[in-house]
Amino acid sequence: MKVILDTDPGIDDALAFILLKAMPEVQLMGITVTHGNTTVDKCATNALQLVELLGMREIPVAVGASHPLIKELSIAEETHGGTGLGYAVLPKSTVTPASISAANLIIDLVSANPNEITLLCIGPVTNVALALLKEPGLASKIKNIVSMAGTIHHPGNATPSAEYNVFCDPHAFDILLHSGIDLTIVPLDVTYKCLFTKTHLARMASAKGSILNFIDRSTSFYMEFHSEYQGIEGCAINDPLAAAILVKPELVKFREYYVDVELRAEKTNAKLSADHFSALNRKPNAKVAMEVDVEGFMDFFIERVNAL
Repeated sequence: MKVILDTDPGIDDALAFILLKAMPEVQLMGITVTHGNTTVDKCATNALQLVELLGMREIPVAVGASHPLIKELSIAEETHGGTGLGYAVLPKSTVTPASISAANLIIDLVSANPNEITLLCIGPVTNVALALLKEPGLASKIKNIVSMAGTIHHPGNATPSAEYNVFCDPHAFDILLHSGIDLTIVPLDVTYKCLFTKTHLARMASAKGSILNFIDRSTSFYMEFHSEYQGIEGCAINDPLAAAILVKPELVKFREYYVDVELRAEKTNAKLSADHFSALNRKPNAKVAMEVDVEGFMDFFIERVNAL
């Protein structure tokens, strides 16, 4: 499976990097970096350090959008720390970014591999939107998109009603929803059931030392945030679930909906709405993960990381 990772690392993004490395079924063609959990420059530094840590130096890393299409920039360093990786400290990377932008890397890779590439989007989707705006015919060449995004029934984690990735650039997500691309959405409804705890960490004792140390130091910060701000024990590892279903889709149960994003309302801006009962008489435009096998996913994640 050929995949482009579009990401804003980010603690849970970093865990998705690790899981992708542990999934030989995935051929990672490129990594495109966007704003989101912190600034695009810090996210790019994190991505370059992660590919060095994981021995993925051959994969091109392209730096992309520094701001959303329309709204003001948002970052979440209270959630992910000043660097974006919690308490983890990684050595300076010797890898340099690709010489082209993230949007152009997406265009080039998809155009060279028509109908073969899945875009795994685990941050705001500004880079993908920019690629589609620049090359309108690109949509017909993308195999599918899997996006960790939104919430249907679960409370939002950016506002009472909005999930953070969509909140950061709702106009970009609107472009995805109406692009005609085969779209899978992995919302908070399933990811917030997947809480990583110290008990799970203890089960990773056979993982490579440098990777285990990174997971320990990064998730310690993440767990503190979840406890203080959300009253949650452990931390929601949103992005690894989206990565896992690339090769193990049976971990979740999908519903097909017509999904839209609110762009105008003050209190519910960036909220996703799913037409459960076809009230709008619109053809579904997304598969939405609405149930998850939590233990199955946690076992999969731990087993794959231990095997690295």
